[in-house]
Formats: sequence, structure tokens, C-alpha cells
Amino acid sequence: MTGPTKIGKSTLLEKIYLALKEEFSIGGVITLGQKKRIFIDLLTGDKRSFSENDEEQGITIGDYLISDKAIDFASNAIIESKDKDIIIIDEIGILESEKKCLYEPVKTLLNSINNAEDKFTLLCVRERVLPQIIALYKLKIDNLWRISHQPDEEILDQLIRFIKTS
Repeated sequence: MTGPTKIGKSTLLEKIYLALKEEFSIGGVITLGQKKRIFIDLLTGDKRSFSENDEEQGITIGDYLISDKAIDFASNAIIESKDKDIIIIDEIGILESEKKCLYEPVKTLLNSINNAEDKFTLLCVRERVLPQIIALYKLKIDNLWRISHQPDEEILDQLIRFIKTS
């Protein structure tokens, strides 16, 4: 899945997760929030802020500091999702295109589930780095969903039906 920034892709992923979590085992990580960004571990439901204070060690991108603790939290959520029916990773972006932040855990996960036909993997990729990410991870894309406007219930329903029948 890709699309412009701040259009609602992460919120859409959260709604998909909430709609399917009783029927499927779901793992991975979603990033939510505008001012205060958080990671949500979809396996446990635990949340972790990008940073608790400005003195933490980590990686800065734009206005955000992603602390080493938050990166470890999200990395663990990604790695631990390898045995789940549905894996959601939000968002693979600029840092991953530069082989930073969550690049390694995503690579490890994708390698561990390579050719696993019983897995549904949904990646949300920053639009401007999509070609680099496809090449970097050697992705075989079965379906590309480009969200071009604020997602509505129709888009949500279409995606849920698609996931359930895949």
C-alpha cells in the first residue's frame, strides 16, 4: 500500500487490524499519531512512543526523534510476527531506503517468510521511495494499493474482502 503522506493510510491499517484480529492471527507494527508518534505492536497491543524525551539516543527524521528503545520495540514486533497469518508493517520509508531504522528486521522477516503461501503480508511504503524499496528488498508485488484520497468505508471493505480471500 502506498499513497501521499497524511492521507490516512495508517489509520486505514489500524481499522483493518481491528476488523480482522478476532478471525486471524496478526502481527507487525503500525505507526500512528501526528504530533506524538507511536508504534503499536499488533501481536501484543503494546504501544511505544517514538521518544520519551529529547535526550534519548536514536535517529532523527524530520521533526521526530525515534529512540533506540522505540526502534528495538518495533523491530521485535516485526520479527515476532513471522508466524502470523497476516503481517502488517507500517511504514517503510526514507530511513529504510537508506538501510537504517527498521531496514534489518523487515529484511529478516521478508527472508523468513519468502514463498510462504499461507501468509498475507501488507506493507505500507512511503510513496516517494517505493521504487527503491521494491529494488532493495527484491519485492515481488502481487497487488499494489495506491490510496489517493482519504480512505472511506468502501475502501476499508474492499481491502478486508481482498485480504480474506487471498
